[in-house]
Amino acid sequence: MSSVITMPELSAKQIAAKKLLFAAFLEGLFIIAGILAYAMTSNWVWLAIGVLGGTAFTLPAIIVFVRASMEERNRASR
Repeated sequence: MSSVITMPELSAKQIAAKKLLFAAFLEGLFIIAGILAYAMTSNWVWLAIGVLGGTAFTLPAIIVFVRASMEERNRASR
């Protein structure tokens, strides 16, 4: 007898939350890399690159999360 284990369906908001968490992790890595590069070169531009590089991951993920939350709220109010 074969038993199939099914995964529960995730909502768009839950998927967006997972992507946001991963984006925050990547932003942290970029900031740490910027701090390390600053420590090695004493050049402030590396800190700015680390922060801006991390924001390039986090900002789109925040937008997707907010849109998914608004969509879920609109769907619940119908």
